[in-house]
Amino acid sequence: MVKWCPRCGLRFEREEGHWVGAMIVNFAVTMLAFVTVLAAGFLLTWPEVPWTGLTVVAVVIVVAVPIVLYPWSKTIWVAIDLLMHRSEHPVE
Repeated sequence: MVKWCPRCGLRFEREEGHWVGAMIVNFAVTMLAFVTVLAAGFLLTWPEVPWTGLTVVAVVIVVAVPIVLYPWSKTIWVAIDLLMHRSEHPVE
């Protein structure tokens, strides 16, 4: 990832540990997808829940979503950070 925005000059990583928020975004979206798929699978197939199939799908979700979301999680976090601290971001 580049250190500065090529268009406006915004510095992306302002301090050590700045990307913890991006990891939280990634984790939250992954858990939301996991719970949604698990609940939908459980509710749509009750009372004959296919536990093996549902477990395989849940594991695939938990592995695939963070990998697929990784490129966007930092962008989402920069946008959240910019909204929270709009006046603190000097553009150089």
